[in-house]
Amino acid sequence: MKRSTLAFASIAAIALAMPLAAQAGPGKGHRGHAGHLMQMDANADGNITRAEAEAGLAARFAEIDDNSDGFVTQDEMKAHHEAKRAEMKANWETRKADRPAEGKPPREGRMKGDKDPAKAAEWQAKRAEKAAEHWAAMDTDGDGRLSVAEFTAEHIKFFDKLDADGNGTITKAELDAAKANKKERRGEWRDKKKAPAGE
Repeated sequence: MKRSTLAFASIAAIALAMPLAAQAGPGKGHRGHAGHLMQMDANADGNITRAEAEAGLAARFAEIDDNSDGFVTQDEMKAHHEAKRAEMKANWETRKADRPAEGKPPREGRMKGDKDPAKAAEWQAKRAEKAAEHWAAMDTDGDGRLSVAEFTAEHIKFFDKLDADGNGTITKAELDAAKANKKERRGEWRDKKKAPAGE
């Protein structure tokens, strides 16, 4: 696969992984897919219905669809990601500057992804390969662009995964269970990583 296609696909996957989270602004405390879903709780009742999730995804699609033609191209995804990346960096710098005024010690360094260029390049290469596969899976008609139906069909899968009882609504209990499971798996991964070779 051409390098440019991989690069675009990597950007696409990153942008698609952030549905509505950026609209929450800095310091809201929502992270990961579950946090993104919470931004879709339109009536703020603590539950997310499938209709709310689909509406949220449609809104995100419209935000990425810069020319409003009803399709998202990889160029549009790239532009959207770059804009969000710039916004995140600006928020990071603002938070760093505000720390002394809040009585907190200055935070040194840069955003996590900017610290080690070599590791970042390696991560991007792996991400690009997976993202190319992800884009191909989403673009079901193979025309090189995503319709709102293709975009929604792929990303609503996460909603269905969290909707444990399949009743069309993700409750706080289901979200909490998913978060706990993720935390447990992360702990197991860290323990495995720390274990000496050969154990």
